[in-house]
Amino acid sequence: MDINCSYPFTPMIVGREVILRPLLQCTLSYCGKTFETMLLVDSGADYSMLKREVARDGLMMDMDKLVPVGTTGGVGGETKIARVDVGVSFMMGKYKHECTIPFQISLDEGKDPGFSLLGRIPFFYDFRVGFRMGFTDDPSLGKFNLHLEQKKRSSEKYKKPVKFG
Repeated sequence: MDINCSYPFTPMIVGREVILRPLLQCTLSYCGKTFETMLLVDSGADYSMLKREVARDGLMMDMDKLVPVGTTGGVGGETKIARVDVGVSFMMGKYKHECTIPFQISLDEGKDPGFSLLGRIPFFYDFRVGFRMGFTDDPSLGKFNLHLEQKKRSSEKYKKPVKFG
């Protein structure tokens, strides 16, 4: 079954500009709690990340019991993080996709990303993600596509990653 779905960008006012953002309506689940939210599909983020308020207030996580696993860095600087597996479900047309994603959660107050987000690992391994900003003559319109990867190609003909540093 080939599953492919398009979603409209969400226009947001940032300063004096309207910015189109690829936000995906999702239901998160953790320890019997569910919470509906929008997640930013972020091709520039290595990993997925939940805002503290979503973890604490939406999924009722006890922030004091989260175990530090390291640090992460981004536009807002470096922060200590915990990693928590969270159920994620969203609609792709009539098909409901369900998966579990390891989300990073900042343990430092005030070090949240602007949005909870779906980063490349592991989300982009399961989906081909396309961004279509200029598919109409109206610059305020746009959409993004998710195409569920179903067949994996053999890796034999591809080069292995180069190690840096």
